[in-house]
Amino acid sequence: MEVECTPMPSSSSGVDSTTSKLRQLRAELNFLPRTDGSCALEQGNTVMWASVNGPGDVASSKRLDEKLYIEVVYRHGQSNLCSVEENRILSSIIQQTVDTVQYPHKMLAVTVQEMQSDGSEMAAGVTSACLALLDSGIIMNGIFCGVCVAHCGDTLILDPCRKIAVNADSLFTFVFKSFAIDHKDRTTRMVECQTRGAFEYATFEAAMRLARDASAEIFLFLREAMQRKLSIDSWMIT
Repeated sequence: MEVECTPMPSSSSGVDSTTSKLRQLRAELNFLPRTDGSCALEQGNTVMWASVNGPGDVASSKRLDEKLYIEVVYRHGQSNLCSVEENRILSSIIQQTVDTVQYPHKMLAVTVQEMQSDGSEMAAGVTSACLALLDSGIIMNGIFCGVCVAHCGDTLILDPCRKIAVNADSLFTFVFKSFAIDHKDRTTRMVECQTRGAFEYATFEAAMRLARDASAEIFLFLREAMQRKLSIDSWMIT
C-alpha cells in the first residue's frame, strides 16, 4: 500500500514561503516480509525503512513483569552503525506512545534504517517508525512525527536537504506527539528535541512554531495512510 502527500504552503508568518514547505512525502506500508509492521518512507530524496516485530517472546534477562520491553535500533546508511542519540530519542517517544502495560513479559523490536540520505534523516526516521507501529496494530495512545528545521543566517528552512543542513548555522529536529485529552479534543505537544550548533532562544522558539505548523500536515498524512491501508485490508477480506 502506498500513499503520498504533495507539499502545501505553511501558515507560519515571518518566514519566506519558499523555505516553509515540506518536501513530498510518500509511504509504503507492510512491504517487508516476516515483520509485524513495516514502512518505507520517502521524504524528498531521503528514504527511511522502519520495521516492527512483536510483541513477542523475550529472553528472561530482558523480561519485564509489569510492562513491554522495547528494543530500538537506528542505523546510519550502509555502515549499520547504531547511533546512541537517535536510539534514545526513538526509545523515549515509543515508550511514551505504546501502551506498554498491555503487554507484560513481551518484547517489541523496532528497527529504523537510513536507505538514502538527503537531509532530515532523523525526522523522517521518527515518522517512519510511527507508521510501522501503526501498521503493526499495536495499542497506542497517540501518534508522533519528526520535523527538521535549519537556521541559515536570518532564515528558517523547513525540512532541509543535506546541502542546506550541513551548512546551516544551527539545526533543530523536533518530535511532536498528537493525542486526545480525556478522550476528547486532540492536542499536539513537542516531546523531544535534538539540536546542533549555537542559537538564540528566540530562534529556537521560531523554529519550534514553524515545525509545529508542519507537524499538522504530517499527522494528516499519517491518518490518510492508515485510512487507505484499512480500506484496502477491508476490501481484501470481503
